[in-house]
Amino acid sequence: MLPTLKNGQDILVFNWWKLLGLKIGDIVVVKKNRKEMVKRVGQMSFDHGIFVVGDNQKFSTDSRRFGPIKKEQIIGKAIWY
Repeated sequence: MLPTLKNGQDILVFNWWKLLGLKIGDIVVVKKNRKEMVKRVGQMSFDHGIFVVGDNQKFSTDSRRFGPIKKEQIIGKAIWY
């Protein structure tokens, strides 16, 4: 799959994402190892966290490599891109 976003592309991120909720397929900004990344929500589990994936799966560093993330690691939800 080709990337949805290009390097340097502007996006509008809503950091009160809990008001909107999350669903599979949403684009989110996450913080992992002091680095911000834009990923897509792949799966959600209250017990195991949120599995995020990159659209360009062949080259993406995502939950397939570092595992699920916690809700606290989500900076915001992209609402415009």
